Amino acid sequence: MDYGTYFFTNIVSVTVLTLSVSLLAWHNRKVAGMQWFAAAMVVGWFKLLFQGLDGKIPTALSGMAANELYLLSFTMQMIGLHWFVTRKSLRDKWILLALFAVLATYSALFLCKVPYASNLTNISFLIVCVASAWILLTHDDPPFNAVARVAAAILIADFLVAAYRAILTNLRYMRPWEIVEARRDPRWIYSLAAMAFLAVCMAMCFIWFLVIELERELAEQARTDSLTGALNRRAMEEAALRETARSIRYGTPLCMIVLDVDHFKRINDSLGHAAGDAVLKALVRQIRSMLRANDLIARTGGEEFTILLPDTPTITGVVAAERVRTAIEALEIVYDSQTIRVTVSAGVAQLDPASGGWEAMMRRADSAMYQAKGRRNTVESNVASLRAPSSDLSTLEPSTDT
Repeated sequence: MDYGTYFFTNIVSVTVLTLSVSLLAWHNRKVAGMQWFAAAMVVGWFKLLFQGLDGKIPTALSGMAANELYLLSFTMQMIGLHWFVTRKSLRDKWILLALFAVLATYSALFLCKVPYASNLTNISFLIVCVASAWILLTHDDPPFNAVARVAAAILIADFLVAAYRAILTNLRYMRPWEIVEARRDPRWIYSLAAMAFLAVCMAMCFIWFLVIELERELAEQARTDSLTGALNRRAMEEAALRETARSIRYGTPLCMIVLDVDHFKRINDSLGHAAGDAVLKALVRQIRSMLRANDLIARTGGEEFTILLPDTPTITGVVAAERVRTAIEALEIVYDSQTIRVTVSAGVAQLDPASGGWEAMMRRADSAMYQAKGRRNTVESNVASLRAPSSDLSTLEPSTDT
């Protein structure tokens, strides 16, 4: 295989992949990791272009700039991989500062024709490969585990091929401004081909990452209420089944609160449905701010919500319901320059395996809620003696978990 054939086939395949990944990133702009992947592909495409024109353009572009773009491309790729497995981007300034220092130093050494200058970018590239593989292998996110391990294997292979090329560079091409001679070296060409093959494999992983992300988003949409972001009825049923089984197995209490917005129809009739939607969203935000990390809230009706409280007996559930009721009573919801105030009525029940599963618990909580609706803005329990006096509210401190 000659250098011209390698360059032509590689530029065609990389162009197609770069366009594909860029279009996918454009149509999924909320997926930050995909934006980094697309940027890495574009930068890598320019690197390939400069490298392919070796001997026809100044070595400052075909050699120096190509190496710098390659390192930049893999750094962007590392940031994208980190986003997918941790759900956040790398924000450490030292990474960007280190990259800038490496590129600036390498440029100076190259332009001053210092032998072995390419070791600076070669070593940096190897470090980025190892760091990227480490990120993928040390973060456990089940949906991404398979693709993360495949991508890590590709990065390890990149490391090995790059290490071989670094050794080859030190043995034969320590003067990068004379790199044009390498085009006739089979070892140089075939190692380039190996890197090109691994780049194509990694681009396939980029698309794989996106497919899993979209599948997860669809699954999340299928189990959440589109208006409020709370769980929907089906998701609450699944959670209730799971928590009921855990409660019975370990003998821990499980409590449920059913609450309904008082006079909600008046809000819709007088201010419009958009105002009603704003009220529901504000209520869910307020309630979530008061729940623990393992508590769950679902919208199970038009203005009806269900809260599942694992490891919680009835008395504590009543206290929690009272806290929610008083917080909502004090809540001011601003909509269209108007302040809306609402109240809720709530019913509380605890799981009793002897009288049925979670469905029976929900029926008792729902029945208690309808009793509360008779008086409005109150909390009822299926055990009357367990109504929480206001003095008990201090026994349950608000949680910072959402």
